[in-house]
Amino acid sequence: MNMRSIFAIARKDALDAVSNKATLVMLLTPFLLALIFLLIDVLLSNHTTGVLVYNPGKSGIEQIVDHASSGIKVTYVNSPDQVTAAFGPNGSKKDSPYELGLIVPPNFDADLRAGQHPQVTIYINGKVISNEQGQLLLNALNNYTRGAVNPQSPATIAQTTINPPSPATNLFQYVGQIYAVAVLLGSLVIGSGLVPHLLVEEKEKKTLRMLMASPASFADVIAAKVLVGLFYQLLIALIGIAIMGGFGGQIPLLLLFILLGSLFSVSTGLLIGSLVNTTGAVQAFCGVMSFLYILPLFFVGPFAQLLGSSAFNQIIKILPTYYIADGAANAITGTSALSATMVDASITVGFILALALLSLYELRRQVELVSAL
Repeated sequence: MNMRSIFAIARKDALDAVSNKATLVMLLTPFLLALIFLLIDVLLSNHTTGVLVYNPGKSGIEQIVDHASSGIKVTYVNSPDQVTAAFGPNGSKKDSPYELGLIVPPNFDADLRAGQHPQVTIYINGKVISNEQGQLLLNALNNYTRGAVNPQSPATIAQTTINPPSPATNLFQYVGQIYAVAVLLGSLVIGSGLVPHLLVEEKEKKTLRMLMASPASFADVIAAKVLVGLFYQLLIALIGIAIMGGFGGQIPLLLLFILLGSLFSVSTGLLIGSLVNTTGAVQAFCGVMSFLYILPLFFVGPFAQLLGSSAFNQIIKILPTYYIADGAANAITGTSALSATMVDASITVGFILALALLSLYELRRQVELVSAL
């Protein structure tokens, strides 16, 4: 392969992509989608978390609760009964105006240092605080009592939850992460649209044979098109997820599925480009692929927990894009398991190789036919 020829063709195609209005709109669409999702996420998360606190000794454990959520508004009371009354005995109240309640006994830190086991009471309103957030809060409280004060004498933490979180509550808590997955899946149409556009453009302009007659070989031309598509695909996917703040889970695994998704997208685009001869056909295929990329979003991650198991959940697994979505969703939410990751990655790699081999075979056949004319 002639690297100079590859980079020369790739540079020309990369510049043509941003100078062409149609391809420029396609490249900018994922950014617009990410900005819209970001705006919606900001509007939905613009919520003040009310915290009711009884802490006469000014224990530092209160800071754990104060940092449990954004937009905290703390209200102090003079007796533990006021906190209990706000959430009801044993969490029986359903319409509390507060999301969190904390009762810290007097001399809490001193009692811990003395080797005693004082009790902290935490109230959680499940309408706003998900199971995962509640568990993280309890872990942080335990870590404070064991590490910051006296590791040999942890406190007793009594938890009371009102309005236990429903799947819809958990879905609301993960809305930002859902948007990050959606942006990634939506961006995959770039590789599937740009690569065939670059190939079909050569066919429509009858310049493919001219390229074959230049120092560039068939492999050089294909490599250049794939390189341009992969570059824009990776760039846009990374920036889109960064805009949504998606790099907060298992980042190495997320990067793996961004790469695999990009390779799948480009391989699909290469196959489309080998099969069609007009830009209209490319646009039609891109419309179908956009649907197939986005559809699995509703069957992975938090959506899968909300919808539960059904026959359609199994049917959707015939789509290769399901495994890209599942791997990315688990990485973004930080819930990836090694076995599931291996399955998602292996199946995706298998489809990538199959698509690449099919498209290269078809392109080679077409070039041989052109050369014979």
